[in-house]
Amino acid sequence: MDELLRWLALAFWSIVGGLVIVWGVAGYYHVRYYVLRRHEPETWKCQPRRWLRPEQQRQAMRLTTMNMTIGGLLSGTFIWCLDRGLPTGLYFDFAERGWAWFLFSSAAFFLLVDLLAYYAHRAMHHKRVFRHVHAWHHRYVATTPFVVTAMHPAEFLTFQAVTFLPMLFLPIYFLTAIAVFVYILVFNIIDHSGVKLSSRWPWQGPTSFHDDHHAHFHCNFGQCLLLWDRLHGTLRRKNRRYGADVYGGRGSGGTTEDEFVTYK
Repeated sequence: MDELLRWLALAFWSIVGGLVIVWGVAGYYHVRYYVLRRHEPETWKCQPRRWLRPEQQRQAMRLTTMNMTIGGLLSGTFIWCLDRGLPTGLYFDFAERGWAWFLFSSAAFFLLVDLLAYYAHRAMHHKRVFRHVHAWHHRYVATTPFVVTAMHPAEFLTFQAVTFLPMLFLPIYFLTAIAVFVYILVFNIIDHSGVKLSSRWPWQGPTSFHDDHHAHFHCNFGQCLLLWDRLHGTLRRKNRRYGADVYGGRGSGGTTEDEFVTYK
């Protein structure tokens, strides 16, 4: 009974923590822009002529809340398993490995999670997977903050898996994992805000990068970094025709020599 109560407590607080972050950050951007500045979308909105219908917005809120609840349940269960001896790469005594390893492993963990997220996202754009799974998320062509995890549960679980995977073998300080997960969640909310914003962090692209992914579909697959799209040639190109059924932007007016869009 004690173990069951501990699992329930861990799951509960993990769910609450995730929902507080999502509703706090998303709610802030929603009120600041979609409520208080709704009358002047040309000054702040990535797609000023496109808006979600009220029922789409409510649907996105429900889906995001449902998936974050699932994520919190899984996170709480993971912590419970750690407490019971689940073997992972996590360590809890900072002095065990020192500053040099902490800095290296933190950067390596962030890069690895972001790379795996790129490949997982790109896999979601396979024709069959896109049609039956990822299309749920792309119903929201003009994104809002609450679209962040408004997706098919199978897709959400896929991203959860690739995010947790490096922890199983890479020795990292436990606070690094927490910081990276919170960072990714917050910046994903901002990236889905539909608000024209740039980042103070040099590695983090502007919101227009991911907004273009929703507007043009099969390009710009990166999560935090633009690096993987540049290396794989999947960054959006100028003068190409994109759309839900135009994979890779191969359409009239497009050639492999087209210039990549510059995001600043």
